[in-house]
Amino acid sequence: MDPRIYDDYIDTKIERINFNKVFDLVKKICDKKESVEILDFCCGTGVFPRKWLIKLNNIKYLGVDINSNFIKFAKKKLKDNRFNFVVDDSVLFKTDKKFDIILATSSYHHIKDNRKRAFLKNIFSHLKKDGILIVYEKIIDTFSNKIEAVDSSTQFYLERIKYMMKTEKLSKNQLFALFNEQYLTAIRHEEYKVNFQYFKDDIEASGMKIKEYIKLWPKKILFHNDKVGDFVFLIVKN
Repeated sequence: MDPRIYDDYIDTKIERINFNKVFDLVKKICDKKESVEILDFCCGTGVFPRKWLIKLNNIKYLGVDINSNFIKFAKKKLKDNRFNFVVDDSVLFKTDKKFDIILATSSYHHIKDNRKRAFLKNIFSHLKKDGILIVYEKIIDTFSNKIEAVDSSTQFYLERIKYMMKTEKLSKNQLFALFNEQYLTAIRHEEYKVNFQYFKDDIEASGMKIKEYIKLWPKKILFHNDKVGDFVFLIVKN
């Protein structure tokens, strides 16, 4: 995806609400510390540090993404020596540093299912003993085969897109990005979303546990499964 389209996609009401919650959680941690080291896996175009984290004065940030065009765009848009970006595979990335906060906002679902636990174990290895992993994820319903995966993801995005169209005016770029994400999730190519229990099992198998989770959307019942929607998770080492 063109970095400009991705940036436009993030600039929707529902995504701003979700990233506002992530920022509130980050800020609460930062308010208690003199300095905070943040590692952001699958940082994309750097929209979160550029529009949210820039407000904090006591952080050092490292963003990692495999998309070189996104990283080039991020570096161009955010020229601040507190913020650094590197091109790398988030499953394989290594540094000797340990971090107070690791961010995985819309990251886990971009990792193929057979690499998800390796990704989370890599996060574990870079997290300080008392560090916090903050995850923002879109969680879909349970499925056991390709046809059920199509049904689960299509239903999720149909309701989400309808909600967004009712509550805000979407640009052509935003609509394209949303329906493209629905399509990719349905065919499980570049978008590998899973159900709540699958995510929880992966977290626990990686030596961590969910300390708290917040459901941001939907606020009312849209699905028979209340564990379907947009969630922010606070995760710690076991």
